[in-house]
Amino acid sequence: MHTAGIIHRRVKPSSDDLEDAVDGKFLSGKTVQFIALPTLIKYLLLEVPSENVGSVYVGDSAVASNNAPAMGPGTTREFTFRHHVKEAPGDLSDFYANFGHSGDAVNYLAITI
Repeated sequence: MHTAGIIHRRVKPSSDDLEDAVDGKFLSGKTVQFIALPTLIKYLLLEVPSENVGSVYVGDSAVASNNAPAMGPGTTREFTFRHHVKEAPGDLSDFYANFGHSGDAVNYLAITI
């Protein structure tokens, strides 16, 4: 039996500050996986800090500025997975962010199953 929980983290492409890195690991380029371990979720809230210089693009491991909508500074986006109505839950490890600027970040809050 799984118990619900909450995960809140900051994802950023720069390895200058490993405390803010996801699991202390970075992928090549400016694309970063939210979390390495499979983690089933029922809700995900993304928040792009207003201090960001560029846009953030969120998607799968191939996410880039030409295949995902831009999330500009100060924007939020939410995803709800209705696993209780036979819809598959989301998996946080399937989410990646691509950054237009190396100092930018995206914050997320996920409700796990």
